Amino acid sequence: MLITSPEYGSLILRAADAGDLQGPLLPGSKTFICEQDFGSVILQKFDAKGYSLRYFILNLVKQVTLVFTDSPTAMRVKLFLENALSIKVGSNTTRQIIKQGQFIVYSGTEDCTVTGLATKTDLRIFEASYSAESLRDLLEAFPSISGYLEEYSMQGSPGIHPYYDTPAIRQVVTDLLRSPYDETLRKVYFENKVNDFLFEVLAQSSKQAGNVDKINLSPDELSAINAAREIIESDLTQHLSIIEISRLVQLNEYKLKKGFKQVFRIGLFEYLLRSRMNEAHQLIAETTKPLKEIAAIIGYDHLSNFGTAFVKHFGYTPATLRNKK
Repeated sequence: MLITSPEYGSLILRAADAGDLQGPLLPGSKTFICEQDFGSVILQKFDAKGYSLRYFILNLVKQVTLVFTDSPTAMRVKLFLENALSIKVGSNTTRQIIKQGQFIVYSGTEDCTVTGLATKTDLRIFEASYSAESLRDLLEAFPSISGYLEEYSMQGSPGIHPYYDTPAIRQVVTDLLRSPYDETLRKVYFENKVNDFLFEVLAQSSKQAGNVDKINLSPDELSAINAAREIIESDLTQHLSIIEISRLVQLNEYKLKKGFKQVFRIGLFEYLLRSRMNEAHQLIAETTKPLKEIAAIIGYDHLSNFGTAFVKHFGYTPATLRNKK
């Protein structure tokens, strides 16, 4: 991959040791880093037959524009895990602001230009690319794929449209970044997860684009629904009512409930529970915090209630996961 900048020219990516990095990383990938006075760019790349994965971590101390050039492929999916930036694909599309919790799908034949602002936390992007051969088996279920294959063959600029992700999409990415398997098993595990990611992305983008038998949501209402999700995730210990969330995002209760389930394919309270359980799983697996403390962190006053919810969600106890660690 080539990374250039109007301000800094070509950026030199040097090989790095992933062991020196913090946070979830992409197992089995090659790690590269570039450090400049604007901050740093960390790239993890994993290439396989039919697909490739990229995991970007940008730590910016001032605004910078970066142009990413990679090998041509039929389709790319970029999921924005943390923070937001301005993005443009190719030379014929306009810039759009893509926020945390959104993804874009486009034909991977063009440069991707992003402009990021200085932030207190890292900007993280997960990307999956698919070959034309890997997409053709899904043509019958998702006819829209033909558009990407045509654009790929014509080397055309497809433009971009942001979609909101779902818990299922996020879960697949979480599973990929936390894969516990060695090199032999990882290959099979990744192939299955990458296909799951593609299916969930296509199902979600088709659902949002089709909008059949669903309420109409304006861009402002979609933003309000995404804001509701951000409120839930910002403090997992609180259990706000739908009325309270409705007031905070300035969207009526009906559209909030209906729209949230329409966009994310899960109810508000179910989303809160899933977020709590995923956070607990990460804390148990990656830290040495006592289980009682973890239960309190995600909003449970009693360890027994937390244990019951955890077993119901994952099928095994918190202690079982801790013992595996």
